[in-house]
Amino acid sequence: MNRYLAMFVLGALFAAGCVLYNVQADLPETKSGPAIGITAVDVRVDNGAILVRAGQDSVLSYTVTKSCKGTSQADAEAHLADIKTGDSLSGSTLFLWGKVPLPNNRSYNTKYDVTLPAATQLYVQTTNGAVDLDSMARAAEVVATNGAVRTTAHSGSISIEATNGTIDCDMAAFGIGNTAVLHSANGRVTIYLPADAAFAFDITTSNGKANVTGFSSAQYSTNDASHKVGTVGAGTAAVTLRSENGNVNIQAR
Repeated sequence: MNRYLAMFVLGALFAAGCVLYNVQADLPETKSGPAIGITAVDVRVDNGAILVRAGQDSVLSYTVTKSCKGTSQADAEAHLADIKTGDSLSGSTLFLWGKVPLPNNRSYNTKYDVTLPAATQLYVQTTNGAVDLDSMARAAEVVATNGAVRTTAHSGSISIEATNGTIDCDMAAFGIGNTAVLHSANGRVTIYLPADAAFAFDITTSNGKANVTGFSSAQYSTNDASHKVGTVGAGTAAVTLRSENGNVNIQAR
């Protein structure tokens, strides 16, 4: 009997300490201004998705949406102030950042939606969240620990490190001297290149298949199922793909 009583008491204590946060509050904030003099943007968040898209050449704007959960709407809204966001300008680089409290038991989140001139250099980093780059036209570096990464109509060099997530990299242009270095520890990696692109490639996967599709001039020095090395055309650009768990693909657009 004492054993059952002890189990009941422990269960009651556990239930008392387990708070259910199931109501979400959101707080968007938008800032905009002239993009003159800003050549690079650095966005780093602890928890949240990041979208960067090309807009007007002279304007830079962003919306950061804070969100968290609470036991009620009022409780959730009261804890939005726990999230810290900010921006600063150093030289010609604009820094945007979002920090959330730990432990993150309230599902704290900072989502960034950034619009800026296409020819802006990018560094983007998030621990938990997807990353999307849309129609950007300068070198970009992306680090995403837990989340998929996607580019649409990107031009210029690109570096992507995705620990847990797929990579889909669509390139509108890939010219002389451009590089694409894409790695996912756990996820498929695919790059879509113009059909007339000329590049050297080295693509490898530990658990999956390596594929080069749609390029009639592809030449191979290594042509294994999981590792391919070679060139397409004059090989004036370079593609390196890696995945520990997933297919790696180079595909003509």
